[in-house]
Amino acid sequence: MAERFTLPPPGFLRTEIIDLGPVIDPKFTDAHDWSEFLPPMHATPVHSPERDLRAADEAAALAPEVALSHAGVNDLLDGKRYEIISVGTRFVDRDTEYPVVVIYDYTDDIVVEAIVDVAQRSLVELRTTLNQPAVTAAEEARAIELVRRDGRLTEHGIDVGTGAGLIVEDVNFHSSRYGHRLVDLRFGPADRRLPTAFAIVDLSAQDVAELGLIPGGLS
Repeated sequence: MAERFTLPPPGFLRTEIIDLGPVIDPKFTDAHDWSEFLPPMHATPVHSPERDLRAADEAAALAPEVALSHAGVNDLLDGKRYEIISVGTRFVDRDTEYPVVVIYDYTDDIVVEAIVDVAQRSLVELRTTLNQPAVTAAEEARAIELVRRDGRLTEHGIDVGTGAGLIVEDVNFHSSRYGHRLVDLRFGPADRRLPTAFAIVDLSAQDVAELGLIPGGLS
């Protein structure tokens, strides 16, 4: 493995891994809880009506078809490489809830959010944003497959099938990958406290941006 591969890759925004220290096993069982010194707490029960979610689930299942059938959405996605990331729900007022279809455009690296009325088969609201949604299982699988095809981690004995990822950002606006859909993958095995390798996969460009071994995870 070339020594130029470093961790973390420079220019990427990420949260550092917190060292939580050793695991206490067996757990404490004889420590006094001192509850008699606490003031009494009076809880007030809160009752909320039960909600039947079957109608919401049925609307969510139909929402992608309704969204993609409208000209406004089609105009944004015409000729683009895109994927439906998720279908959720959104309240437009206190009593009105609609499905919202989240679509990622890998060509222009924008997120399309379409709020639809399934009953009327109408488009309630259409907006675009640059805020990156969480990585999906399908995207994670594609990223792992790109690392597998690359072959360099496999050559070093890394089981790329153990990869788990999250979305990261290239914060250098001069970079060719700025704004791209980037997945930071870390590889096991699962019984290791630290990962053994990493890979930054660019799903917009459909290639591996950076990868390397993690010395602490290999020891």
